[in-house]
Amino acid sequence: MNLLKSRVGAVAAILLITVSYVWTQLDVQQDPRPLGTVEDIRGLENRDDVNIVFILVDTMRADRLGVYGYERDTSPGLDYLAESGVRFAENRAQSSWTKSSMASLWTSLYPTRAGIRRVQDAVADEAKMPAEILKENGFLTAGIWRNGWIAPNFNFHQGFDLYQNPFVKQAPKSLRREARAGRIDGTDIDLVYSALEFMRVNRDQRFFLYLHLMDLHQYVTVDELAVFGTTYSDFYDNSILWTDKQIRAIYGGLEQLGLRDKTLVVIASDHGEAFGEHGAEGHARDLYAEVTTTPVIFSLPFRLDPGVVVETRTQNVDIWPTILDLIGLPPIEPTDGRSRVPEMLGETPVDSGDEGDVDVAFLDKTWGRMNMEADPILALREGDLRIVYRAKNPDNSLLFDLASDPGERKNLLEEHPEAGRLREEAKQEYERSVAWKEVPSVDVDDMSLKQLRALGYVVE
Repeated sequence: MNLLKSRVGAVAAILLITVSYVWTQLDVQQDPRPLGTVEDIRGLENRDDVNIVFILVDTMRADRLGVYGYERDTSPGLDYLAESGVRFAENRAQSSWTKSSMASLWTSLYPTRAGIRRVQDAVADEAKMPAEILKENGFLTAGIWRNGWIAPNFNFHQGFDLYQNPFVKQAPKSLRREARAGRIDGTDIDLVYSALEFMRVNRDQRFFLYLHLMDLHQYVTVDELAVFGTTYSDFYDNSILWTDKQIRAIYGGLEQLGLRDKTLVVIASDHGEAFGEHGAEGHARDLYAEVTTTPVIFSLPFRLDPGVVVETRTQNVDIWPTILDLIGLPPIEPTDGRSRVPEMLGETPVDSGDEGDVDVAFLDKTWGRMNMEADPILALREGDLRIVYRAKNPDNSLLFDLASDPGERKNLLEEHPEAGRLREEAKQEYERSVAWKEVPSVDVDDMSLKQLRALGYVVE
C-alpha cells in the first residue's frame, strides 16, 4: 500500500491544524532556533540527529530573489532563510534542461561525465547517489517529485526508501486555492501536504527528504498573490511569491513538529528561465547566464546573525559534496564538484587558485528530438572568461568576459588572445569519457511522453 496515502486519513485533523497555521500565520521572524556561530557549522559533523530536507525549486533563477538583489519583494521567506543561514552568491547549474542538470546535481559529475544528454538516457546503475550514501548511514530516505524528467524510469530513485508523486488534490479542500496557469495536474500544495505528513510520521528517526517543486516551472499563482502585473515576466515573479509561501509552509511545519533545530534545509534549483535576454523565452534552448545562474541557500539547525555569504563562484555539482562534508559522511566518488564547507567557515580552500575557479554547463540542443542528429554545446567558465563551445561548428563558438559583460552580450571569440586556448579546453571537456561502463537507454512510453509534453517541452 502507498506509504503516504495509507497514513493520511489517520492524521488529517492534526495536519489540517498544522498546515492551516503555517499557511496563514507563519512569521519567519519568530524563529525558535538557537543562535549559532560559524564554529557551530563545523560542529554539525559530530551530531547524529541532523535531518536533511532538500528543496529543489524547478526553474528558479537567482536574480529574481530579493536576497540576490531583486527590487521586487518576491521571496520574503527565502530571503530570511538566506540571511540567517548560508547563501552562495554566484552559482551555476550544469544544464538548462532538468534531466541533464539533475543527473549532474545528484552524481556531482558534469553532464558529459554523467552521460545524461538526450531524452532516452537514464542514470547509470553504478552511479553512487547521495540517497544511497545517506541510507547506508542510517537515514530514512524519501523523495516527493512532480517533474517527469526525474521519474523512477530514468533511475533517479536510486537509494530512496520512498520515491513518488504526491497524490493530486490530496490536501484538504480548505487548504487549496484556485490556481492560475499550470499544465500538469495538482499544485505544490499536494507536495507540501505529503511532506508534512512524512515528517510527522517519521519525526523520531533520522531522515532525508527530497522535495521537487514544480509550480514555478508552470507559472502557477493564486489571485491574492498575483501582485506584480500581467506580463510573461510578471507571471513568473507572481509564481516565485507563491512558491516562497509553499517553502515557508514546509519551514513552519518543521517548527510545529519540533524538528527545526535538528534539520538542515537546502534550497537549490536545476536551471533558470529566459525572458528574451538573448532572443528566447523559457529554458532548455541555450546556456546563457539567465538559464544557468541559480540560487543555493543552506538553512542550518541554528540561525546565524549575520548570515554567511560564500562569495566564491560555485556550481550545482558542489552541493552534495558540501552537504556530505558538513554532516561528516563519505564523499561522492568520482566527482567534478568539491565541498564548500571551507568557504562557509571563512577559510581558503586548498584548490582555490585559478585552476579551481571553473564551472561547466552542457546542453544537447536536440535532446528531445530522438530522430535528429545531436547538436551539443558546452559552456566552460575559467575566471572571468566563459566560452560556449559549439561541438558541430567550433568556429561559431561564443566567448564572453563576465567582468565587463555579465549579461553575455559581446562575443570576443575573434579578438581575445585566450580564445584559442579556451576553445581547446572546452573541446577536451566535451570529449571526456563517461564515468560509467554503461548509460542505460530507456524507451519512453506514450503516457510518459504526454506527461513530459504537458510541461511544455517538445519531445518527438
